[in-house]
Amino acid sequence: MITTVDPASNSDAALAEIAELILRIGRDLEPNGPDGIDGLVQLTGTEAAVMRWIHRAPGTTPAATAEATGLLRSNLSAALKSLVAKGMVEKRPDPADGRSVRLHATPLAEDNIARLREFWAGRLRDALSVEAVSPASSDADLTTVAAVLGVIDDGVRRRQH
Repeated sequence: MITTVDPASNSDAALAEIAELILRIGRDLEPNGPDGIDGLVQLTGTEAAVMRWIHRAPGTTPAATAEATGLLRSNLSAALKSLVAKGMVEKRPDPADGRSVRLHATPLAEDNIARLREFWAGRLRDALSVEAVSPASSDADLTTVAAVLGVIDDGVRRRQH
């Protein structure tokens, strides 16, 4: 079933429908289910949020990570401890301030992320092929969708702080 939303409309009903679709798609892209990825390092929701930020901002600080993810420092500390134990995050001394650390994704984490992104791309590619999306317009359409979702993500993040 294709749900269409008038792009010129910012009505509450249209925005609520977009949120519902995002949540439904997110559940369907879960990599830990029966159709998921074998051998993927299992992460909690909090760990996944922290890992996404560290991957997008290599060398980030714990304070910046807490702010970007909306986590309390104590919750971030617990997530980082777990991610380090799982071999996903490496803490390196900050070259500018020996009292601070910088966070980096490990090669294991990079492999995990690459496998996860490949899984997501395949699931979405399969879903789009069912609806016979025109190949001529699909790249531009997907870029537009990604840009709009990026604006929503940034706006939601800003409102949390």
